[in-house]
Amino acid sequence: MNLAERLGYRADDRVLIIHADDVGVTHASNQAAFEAMEGGSVTCGSILVPCPWFAEVAEYCRSHPRADFGIHLTLICEYPRYRWRALSGRETSPTLYDAHGHMWLTTQEAVARVSPADAAREMRAQVEAALAAGIDVTHLDTHSGTVLFPNFIESYISLGIEYQLPLFLIRPSRELLEARGMLEFWEVLEPQVKRAEEARLPILDGMLADAPGRPLEEKEAYYKSLFAGLKPGVTHFLIHPAKPSDELSSITTDAPARAKDYELFRDGSMRRHVEGLGIRLIGYREIRDAYRAGALKN
Repeated sequence: MNLAERLGYRADDRVLIIHADDVGVTHASNQAAFEAMEGGSVTCGSILVPCPWFAEVAEYCRSHPRADFGIHLTLICEYPRYRWRALSGRETSPTLYDAHGHMWLTTQEAVARVSPADAAREMRAQVEAALAAGIDVTHLDTHSGTVLFPNFIESYISLGIEYQLPLFLIRPSRELLEARGMLEFWEVLEPQVKRAEEARLPILDGMLADAPGRPLEEKEAYYKSLFAGLKPGVTHFLIHPAKPSDELSSITTDAPARAKDYELFRDGSMRRHVEGLGIRLIGYREIRDAYRAGALKN
């Protein structure tokens, strides 16, 4: 069964999650996500807990208890002029920190330098901080894919099982990994996905996202082509919406692309387009609730 079938949809149903990443990074990303989830085309999002604007998201979630937010687990901070620190202290988790006391700039640095024990401690701290702030966490996913690397994926899977939270997790393909020169990942990923399956965790059927550097004028047509070609099952489609602002522009050169995502998904027009293709839209709350209730079919 694909995940759509396990949720009670037909085997050939195309089911789409439209997911806002990087909530909590800036006021601009927060406001874009809130607007796009309330009256627009976004179905859910995930929060970077260590970031400066986390408190605003927590306040929003307490006043909107049905808001569908997960935790965007991170071991990095990729902005050279906009830095944040791990929640785990440097005394107990020293490998999380660079020489300046911040998280590492890149996934490559984190994979090379962060110990699995420190990573596990930090991931748990981020989940616990969100729960303590009153957020009804609906899922876990990964910032820049870092926690899906072999060093860290065991702890990632374990958190999903322990907290009964769906994960951003797609069944790996040996052939695809081999074609990309990443066959060594198979030895680690395959047994971890089996662990998730044995715990009856939901496993996504697919993932879609834009490629960096795409011209802004091509984004809408490209996204619509992705939706038109959507395969049966549950697909996670991720965007990075943020309102245009000097704050955002001073942090990242990707600000125009994020503003374009906000423009395209801020209202219901993209939702109507997707539904017009016969695609079902859901968030992670529906998946989490079915999983916790034992209602996922075998």
